[in-house]
Amino acid sequence: MVNYEVEGMTCGHCKKTVETVFGEIGKEAIANIDDKLVTVKETLTDEELNKLRSRLSEDGYSLGNVK
Repeated sequence: MVNYEVEGMTCGHCKKTVETVFGEIGKEAIANIDDKLVTVKETLTDEELNKLRSRLSEDGYSLGNVK
């Protein structure tokens, strides 16, 4: 399991949105609001990270580095 920092999550709706965006690229993810993390099964590629960062920024979130 790999954790990535996510800024901007404040509620259950945020959690669901982040998890849905990861699902759009075929990645199952579990977001944790309290720790400001999203967990996936494997390290994401640079291409996947770029897609996710771009897509999440549209909704007001920022995807950080491995934590």
